[in-house]
Amino acid sequence: MQRSVAALENKGNAERFKAVIELEKYGKPATDFLIKALKDDDRWVRYLAADALANIGATQSVDPLISLLKDPDQDVRFAASAALGKIGDAKAVAELQSVIKNDNAYVKIAAEEALQKINK
Repeated sequence: MQRSVAALENKGNAERFKAVIELEKYGKPATDFLIKALKDDDRWVRYLAADALANIGATQSVDPLISLLKDPDQDVRFAASAALGKIGDAKAVAELQSVIKNDNAYVKIAAEEALQKINK
């Protein structure tokens, strides 16, 4: 796991997003590194970190994922919405409702699907 973390932290590595994919394979022990990656400068690192956190069921990532709903990149907001739906924490409901009212159609769809999963 340390090799993947080092690859992710190496800003000179043009393919740091691949390190996020590798970290997901470690499951919950990688949670803190993936949460940190949500603040990365690279949008694909943020996107894949959101997806990875959802896939490993990292419930402690809900607040950082909610913050990501305001990311400047629509793909990242989409991934954050989808991740919150996958995790299923009702804490995200109000923010997802705000996304539905204020974001573009692409992100709204993910937020609507997330709300459906949370409300089941």
